[in-house]
Amino acid sequence: MNYYWLLFFDANQPRRPAVLRQLLANRQKGSALYFGMLANWLQYIGLFSGFDEAKFDREIQQLVTAAYLEAGLAGLTLSTKGVEFINENDLKLELAQPKLFRIFPMELVANLILLAVQVASEASYQNKQYYVVTDNVYSQYLFKRWLTQSNYGLTGLQEELVPSLATFLANEPPQKAAIFAQKLRGHNFPGQTNEQLATIYGKFPFEIEQIWLDLLSRFAYYLYQGDGKLAELMALTQPNFEPVRASRFKTINAFMAGNTIKEIASHLHIKENTVLDHLYEAYIWHGKPDLLKLVSAKEQELMTKLFVETKSQEEWSYQDLVAVQPEIAFYKFRIFEIARGRKRWQT
Repeated sequence: MNYYWLLFFDANQPRRPAVLRQLLANRQKGSALYFGMLANWLQYIGLFSGFDEAKFDREIQQLVTAAYLEAGLAGLTLSTKGVEFINENDLKLELAQPKLFRIFPMELVANLILLAVQVASEASYQNKQYYVVTDNVYSQYLFKRWLTQSNYGLTGLQEELVPSLATFLANEPPQKAAIFAQKLRGHNFPGQTNEQLATIYGKFPFEIEQIWLDLLSRFAYYLYQGDGKLAELMALTQPNFEPVRASRFKTINAFMAGNTIKEIASHLHIKENTVLDHLYEAYIWHGKPDLLKLVSAKEQELMTKLFVETKSQEEWSYQDLVAVQPEIAFYKFRIFEIARGRKRWQT
């Protein structure tokens, strides 16, 4: 049973596993972003490369069946059993900066760091006969090209990488630093698996994987921020710090230029709902463009009285709104939801 997923849920706030699945799989529809914002899950977008959605669904169902999670109308909550299990095992989400997994292509980053460590280690023993740590052809090509074009040389790699890694790990808790180091591969050291390290340190394998991913992502960012050749290597992965996807900006710019949703859809040959999804994405992340101007003051007042003053946001329903005011379009309801959700998300 994968107890890791328990850490994404709460005892009081209902959360939707389908939303978490979509975000982890890097599928960012407007509804997933909205409910992900409410659950504080946006930072986990694209967390796992090669994420298995079907396996995730099975593992969530196992946790429900075993009564660690409880199902309700608005989503899943942690049961008393689930809370007790987390507390008894002192489990927590160990990712200090999960947003780095959205910014960096972490599979490529991992391959490049593993290659750098392995090559530096083997070179220190003048060993040229070894199995490369990754069989990913693009990662190998990128690393070789960087090593050649940088005029760095194996000595230069060793002289920068070793102190950089030592300095970074010196600022981490000793056990985490040791686990991270033992996952690396070098001369006559094949690296240890999550299962092996879990046995050594008395942890669950998913805890070991969390520690590895946490330090890996932050070490990559540490190198990227440096002024050495390794910063250039990390830059080759083309990190993207803008959370709004590039394909959305034509829509956003057209709206900010004064075009209506219908006009944008016609001009860009996309559906009006697609236009709205693009605008929702920008509004969720940045609060711009100001979509709330599409909702009249009277409509905002009605929704405030109907929802804000009576229910938690997870319980808001468009059906309840149209029962009172049938002519209000759904997109106005969603804009109002996002505006209120952003206030809570930012506090």
